Amino acid sequence: MPATFDSIYPDFLRSGLGKMHTLGLGQELSGLFTALEHFRRDMHEQDSATGILKVTDHYIAGLHLFARQAFYLVNPEDFSFGLELCTPKEDHEYLEAIVRAEMRSGKFAWALRKTSPVLVNIDPEDVCARGVFHSMGVARQMVGMFFGVLREDRTPSQEISFNLLSMLLGTSADAVAALRQTTALKAEIHTLSGLLPLCAWCKKIRDDQGYWKQLETYVETHTEAVFSHGACPDCLKKFREQLPLMTLKVK
Repeated sequence: MPATFDSIYPDFLRSGLGKMHTLGLGQELSGLFTALEHFRRDMHEQDSATGILKVTDHYIAGLHLFARQAFYLVNPEDFSFGLELCTPKEDHEYLEAIVRAEMRSGKFAWALRKTSPVLVNIDPEDVCARGVFHSMGVARQMVGMFFGVLREDRTPSQEISFNLLSMLLGTSADAVAALRQTTALKAEIHTLSGLLPLCAWCKKIRDDQGYWKQLETYVETHTEAVFSHGACPDCLKKFREQLPLMTLKVK
């Protein structure tokens, strides 16, 4: 039975290859695949979300689509979007103003529900001034949003470039999501590493504030583990041996 993949990127790849063959660019395929493979490797060499976005920004600049680019990441704590990286840096306030305006208009939220580029007019007095939103997500998890201001000089292979943009942002979102998951797992492991002060008699653990807590309480507070209680064979045997004595004392 063939495997089912929940991904739009094979379709983008198929569409892009078809357009390249139509335009007679088949000889460029080898270079394209090499570039995508290097991009994937560059992603895995990064140890921060900012590093991942810097690599992504560099590769997207190679598409020659945008005069300005910005990356917004979701804050896992409150699910707000914050500007993580923009180029050029001096256009920070300009890009923020545009994106915040689109947030108020609802176009930002609408673009989040899409898996392809969404074009918006960024200047009411200039119909040619256009920007592009593209969500950055994996499966049902939203990682961030890309925004770019289109160049005035449009390339004839712009549709192919948009397909490649989706592939680059999909790979970038995968890398950011994987990094966050790895960081969270390391934090959980670190919580229960090192020297834990344990009472030799009652087995309570002293926390960072100096309070002594039951072992179960401490572990449940610092991990996602939940305790259930039972009796091991040795304790069960001792209990059964002591049961007659306990009965006599009650009488």
